[in-house]
Amino acid sequence: MTTALVADSSAATRQAAAQMLESLGFRVVTACDAREALALTREHWPDLVLVDASLETAEGILAVTAIRKISNTCLIHVSADGGAAGVRGAMEAGADDYLVKPFDVALLRFKLGQARTRRRLRPTGARPMLVQDNAAAGAASWRLRSFGKAV
Repeated sequence: MTTALVADSSAATRQAAAQMLESLGFRVVTACDAREALALTREHWPDLVLVDASLETAEGILAVTAIRKISNTCLIHVSADGGAAGVRGAMEAGADDYLVKPFDVALLRFKLGQARTRRRLRPTGARPMLVQDNAAAGAASWRLRSFGKAV
């Protein structure tokens, strides 16, 4: 199952985002601060991270920057500020995309679709699969299928 991490200081926002992601097929873990978000990233290696813009580490580093340093996961920066400077700052910090609060499941689904199109997020529930191909009689050969596509 595809795992998502929701990191936000607001319990209500964490709960709402978690419910939306679960309805879209994700297994969700949540964090209330940057320290916990980093620990959960190392523990679960999520496929997707929604991280609040206000979260910073004890050293004053934005959580999105700290997470990007340890993981190449799909990062979506979430903020109440939709201004150009905020969006640019999030992207420069390492975010793959940006969501403005409040958001609904339709917008989240759209952003996840964009991330999949850009190959920053794999399809929900997809796993690499090794398939034995017995096409040649008596000869065993193997082919790799990654996320449903032959590699």
